Amino acid sequence: MIPNERRISRGLFAVLAIVAAMLIAPAVGSDAVPDARADTYSSSCQQWFGNPSVMTPCRGDDQNMDYCTLYSWPSAIGNRFVEAMVNLDTQTVLWDTYENPCNPNTDLGGHISGQSGELVLGNNTLGLYLCTKLLWPAGSRCDQASIIFNSGSTHLNASVQGWNSTQLANARRNVLCHEIGHGVGLYHDTGVGGCMQSGVFTSNLQYPAHHVSHINAGHP
Repeated sequence: MIPNERRISRGLFAVLAIVAAMLIAPAVGSDAVPDARADTYSSSCQQWFGNPSVMTPCRGDDQNMDYCTLYSWPSAIGNRFVEAMVNLDTQTVLWDTYENPCNPNTDLGGHISGQSGELVLGNNTLGLYLCTKLLWPAGSRCDQASIIFNSGSTHLNASVQGWNSTQLANARRNVLCHEIGHGVGLYHDTGVGGCMQSGVFTSNLQYPAHHVSHINAGHP
């Protein structure tokens, strides 16, 4: 069980610049957000005012990607978050520390849809990345961001999908790998492969070499 932690200001969701990237299950059709092949790396953080065409991922402000969870997560989900962060450490030049409690230096805050008044995601949105504090002056970097995980989506329901426990765990890791990827500057992918493909998969748990090279080059 990941420990309880105090909340990063809820007002960030309403008043700070927001950059969102949605992960839509393939069963419901194409992405609401136009895919951009991850051959290019995010070079600007644009604010999102409800227009999907201006949503872009944000690179972190340095190689350190400390993370936390606002409230206690069930271990079956929280452990997948930890595993996805460890994967980022293992594959790239980035590193992280789990912080308790969340604090102004935390890079990624983990949230569960609807938990303790948290933002509620629609059933078809598996996860959401939000840059809640742009590095000033605003540019290509994000100082603090949030990842919201939709554990209640039917697209992550093992009985509905016919998954065993291992497949369910992998699907959760896949979604978290995807959203963390947005948090280090990766767009959706339409050809290279790996966890930045839109959809939910019981595989694709890592970033392919093409993406790793972008991450490493973007975080010198």
